[in-house]
Amino acid sequence: MAAVSLSEFRATLRLTWVDAEGCGEKVFSYWNNEAVTCESCDREEVLHIVRRHNGTFYLQIANVVREGTLEELEAALHAWALDEGWFE
Repeated sequence: MAAVSLSEFRATLRLTWVDAEGCGEKVFSYWNNEAVTCESCDREEVLHIVRRHNGTFYLQIANVVREGTLEELEAALHAWALDEGWFE
């Protein structure tokens, strides 16, 4: 299988709210997110970035948290997923 490009990765974006009211964090999930819903989002099993209620974005991989723009974090998550074999 050919490597997944960043644009192909971004095209799989699915947005879900963490809370039912939709006023808290929002999860931006990618690639393996077919079953992600507001009621069911296992963050440990889904490639994702979170937008806090104040509009800032963060990406947590293991115990490392990165903050930045959505585009920066998408690129970082894509590179990590590529290195870790998520696209194979």
